[in-house]
Amino acid sequence: MKLHELMELRGKKVAELRQIVDAANGGDLQDEPKTRFDALETEVRGLDEKISREQRLAEMERQADATTIGDTTPDFERECRSYSLLRAIASASGIQGVDAGRELEISQEIERRTGRKAKGILAPTEIFQMERRVVLSSTTGAGVIPTDHRDDQLVDALRAASVVDRLGATVLSGLQGNISIPAVDTGGTAEWIAENGALTGADMDLNSRTLSPKHVGALTEFSRNMMLQSSPDVENLARRDFARALAAALDSAALIGGGANQPSGIITQLIAAGGMGTWATPTWAEGLALIAGIAGANALGGSLGWAVHPQVTKKLRSTVRVASTDSRFIMENPGELYGYQALESTGLTLGSPSGGPAIFGDFSSLVVGYWSGVDILANPYESTAYKKGNVQVRGLLTADVAIRHIESFAAANDMATS
Repeated sequence: MKLHELMELRGKKVAELRQIVDAANGGDLQDEPKTRFDALETEVRGLDEKISREQRLAEMERQADATTIGDTTPDFERECRSYSLLRAIASASGIQGVDAGRELEISQEIERRTGRKAKGILAPTEIFQMERRVVLSSTTGAGVIPTDHRDDQLVDALRAASVVDRLGATVLSGLQGNISIPAVDTGGTAEWIAENGALTGADMDLNSRTLSPKHVGALTEFSRNMMLQSSPDVENLARRDFARALAAALDSAALIGGGANQPSGIITQLIAAGGMGTWATPTWAEGLALIAGIAGANALGGSLGWAVHPQVTKKLRSTVRVASTDSRFIMENPGELYGYQALESTGLTLGSPSGGPAIFGDFSSLVVGYWSGVDILANPYESTAYKKGNVQVRGLLTADVAIRHIESFAAANDMATS
């Protein structure tokens, strides 16, 4: 039984206990009422243990890093690890002699699980979830097949790092339809009263956080030779190229968001709630104030960390804690700030000039939902690609982000980083 069901059942049994006691009019319980009372009391104690266990488990889940929830099985995950993106694209392009049986079966299984029909062929998101830091990624397919092929020396395009996953965002996969997550925005309050005094009623404020499908895509071009390559490095290159393009876009939407057709991200929601802080100077105390604001909202828990623009790192690593009298800098070590993990992302860019944004908070409160795998559609007849014998490839990902409690985050965008 779920936690709310256990609590509801406990409430009913406690109500029955009260009825038995009231029926005795203050006297001792005898025979059947006493037997029933003892049985109910035992059941309530058992429910208390189950409720306590469920509450502890819920707290563990809330604090877990990047929790993925979806309809997955070990066999399916094992097959996904053998999925070849290049074979899938080659098959979808009509290239003869390519055995893409596994890829087609996996695509059909993803369609069954998500209830969504692919425009082309579906690739599992698992094969793209390798983006963990700033990486190198290919430019064009022809550029990675030189006469003397050295796939260990590939020159890739630089893209923003994916940070929300590493900071512990909660991930929901295999979603169908819009998703509503219940939320208690304001709980009940307790108060001390005098003898014969009356309690003041305080209702709970129950709301929800919703996720609805939104689409992000990438359009690129692969050479025919590249799709026929069997080299694992070329296969990984193709995966990384899509993974990084989509991850960078989703990361930016989760951290900032609010643009046309985008989810509403952390900074957008903080601005709307009037919750942006300041770190203009910057000073050691201003950074502590951001942390203290979350602590004051009872939200200093879970997967705590910083997401900062690289210019913020540069500024903090060259700024002393106490002006003119201190030899210690605000950010002593890369990757750590005020004792918490700190990750950089150029996706944290707001306005002009760029640089300045910093976010601190419980990233497990950030929910990232996926409705499908990456829908890969190959078009060998696009005019420019066709003339070169190449194939234009489009990848679409359906996802959204939501924030359980915006109070779990604090951010500033006014740091003078120049």
